[in-house]
Amino acid sequence: MNHTVQRIHQVRLPLPMRLNHVNSYLIEDEEGWSVIDPGLATEDTMTVWADVMKRYRLTFGDIRRIIVTHYHPDHYGLAGSFQQWSGAAVYSSRETFEWADRTYHSESIRKTAQFSRKCGVPASLVAEMSGHIEELFTWVKPVGGDKVILEPEAEIQLGQWRFQVKLGSGHAEGSIGFLHQASRMFIGGDLLLEKITPNITYDYSTDTDPLKDYFDTLNMLRTLHIQSVLPGHGPLFQLSDSFIDRVIEHHLERLQEIRSMWRHSNTREFTPYEISTRLFPKVVDSASLSFALGETVAHLRYLQNRNELVIIERDDALFCRYNSI
Repeated sequence: MNHTVQRIHQVRLPLPMRLNHVNSYLIEDEEGWSVIDPGLATEDTMTVWADVMKRYRLTFGDIRRIIVTHYHPDHYGLAGSFQQWSGAAVYSSRETFEWADRTYHSESIRKTAQFSRKCGVPASLVAEMSGHIEELFTWVKPVGGDKVILEPEAEIQLGQWRFQVKLGSGHAEGSIGFLHQASRMFIGGDLLLEKITPNITYDYSTDTDPLKDYFDTLNMLRTLHIQSVLPGHGPLFQLSDSFIDRVIEHHLERLQEIRSMWRHSNTREFTPYEISTRLFPKVVDSASLSFALGETVAHLRYLQNRNELVIIERDDALFCRYNSI
């Protein structure tokens, strides 16, 4: 482990979901402390933070900067409270602030439910999914104070070291990571995860192609020759030469699974939900179903944009038809 990593403190924060933790990072410099991804605004998270601050003899007045790698609630949720208690500015990408503003409100929950129904999710499951999202949103505290935009390729001082800001997409628009060029160490949020692949999701609310965006991000990260990763979930890991290839191959295999559904069935059309249940047969809880459906639709979007798949809207429902059939 290099000297830089030893001076960065990983804080493992609990999550009330299947993915049971998120990593925050504390970095000290001469003027105070920076906090990266303070976690979800739950009582369990605050209990951990109370213990951590006692261990390092910190008060909120010692925090001079709050950094959020992306707008997802497990990373962004407590940023507004940390800002209120510390008076520190929140740093992130422009897209992160924009997506947080457009996501965390009741209209967003309504639109998500409408999309799930169009995808063919049964009404009872849609209601459960909406209830889970509504609860999740109560654990997100809006950022109302000073915001600092981190521009791609800009440099930022974290502790004693200069890091370069890297911008990625696919998992979350405007995700940021920080590269320490001398050690090739990367504080990456959810851009690179060792044991799981970041959820790539889509809901037709934008004219984007998240899976392509994530492939582009991975290929950009490949050029950085990263050696060690401080991820948003899981322990620090060393990035092997084949790691990015394996992640890309995982998604290519999933695309092939979708193609094979038509080759091994007489059905001409599937709803996105039907495809999701075949791709993720072990997903039964409503919280995980939201992730599974979004990931499925992101892969359908990728095939649609390459003219392999047609999405048909009929009777306020979406149906998928494979072009080669």
